[in-house]
Amino acid sequence: MIEKLTLQDIIDRIDQVRERGPRLFGYRVIKDEELADAVAHLRTAFPEQVRNACALLEQRDALVADARRQSSRMIEEGQRSHDDLVADSEIVRSAIVDRDRMMAEVVAARTAAEQQADDYSLKMLEQLEQILTKLTETVKASEAQFHVGVSSGETGTPEAEH
Repeated sequence: MIEKLTLQDIIDRIDQVRERGPRLFGYRVIKDEELADAVAHLRTAFPEQVRNACALLEQRDALVADARRQSSRMIEEGQRSHDDLVADSEIVRSAIVDRDRMMAEVVAARTAAEQQADDYSLKMLEQLEQILTKLTETVKASEAQFHVGVSSGETGTPEAEH
């Protein structure tokens, strides 16, 4: 029965067989039985080693593919987070601009309303002044008539004049 050896063990064994063989005219004489045994081990171990290596390569490829998928997903999530933050930042900046614009409009509207109220109050005061001036003139004229009537001896009542 052939013992289970790794490829490296088999290569080492073949190398030992080669080195143990005596030299003859620059060539090595190797025992056929030892070389056949090493080749038999090589033939049985090589396919298993290749299968193991292929399985390892497939596992490595699967791990690399999974790592790439995960890194792509992480990059996409990071990009989405970045985009959300930028969008939020843009919304905040836009809201600040809108707030500042609205505040300026409110201040302008308040100033205009105060000016209109002041203008209206001034107009009403001027009208009141005119009314009071006319009233004062009417009172003075009535007073003057009363004094003229008293000094001439007339005793007129307002009802009698009508």
